[in-house]
Amino acid sequence: MKATTLARTGGLAMALVIAAGCAIQSAHMSAVPATARVVRPAGGKALVFFTRPSMFGGAIQATIYDGDTYIGTLSSGTHVAYETTPGTHLFMVIAESADFMRAELRPDKTYYAGVYARPGVWRARFSFEPFNGAEVADGRRAVEDTREMVVNGEGRRWAAENAPSIARKKNKYLPVWQQKPEQQTLDADSGT
Repeated sequence: MKATTLARTGGLAMALVIAAGCAIQSAHMSAVPATARVVRPAGGKALVFFTRPSMFGGAIQATIYDGDTYIGTLSSGTHVAYETTPGTHLFMVIAESADFMRAELRPDKTYYAGVYARPGVWRARFSFEPFNGAEVADGRRAVEDTREMVVNGEGRRWAAENAPSIARKKNKYLPVWQQKPEQQTLDADSGT
């Protein structure tokens, strides 16, 4: 075979691997049946939908935390419904690095936040996009267009085994985020 033919064949093979990588789903999560999807918070609780509608960076998973509490791992085309206590929260998303979002949550309200990949050094990095004000409608659409997932036993085991590594990332990247002039914030008034 000629070198150019080998290069084309290798390029095609690489493209197929990348395309297949876009469809990877986290083994830490299980799909929620449509009849069991969360639609509103329990009385006195707040609900945050974390969505990952984009296929960009699809081979890499985005892992979400509330402080040190593991919420779940988002793959492309999925979302997590996170019910929690009202008040101040600091959410973290990790992959190659960590990024954060502050939230002030009110009781009996539902909030929306997107998780989007951006280029990293070795693999994708992720950032939050809070859906505030008029953007809440975009958040609702993102939930409708994605599959709801819930943490399974494998995910809980992974979170426990990787807690020291997660803490190191948090300790490394939180001071960087705190120095940003503009920090991602999910506004209390954006709850519906």
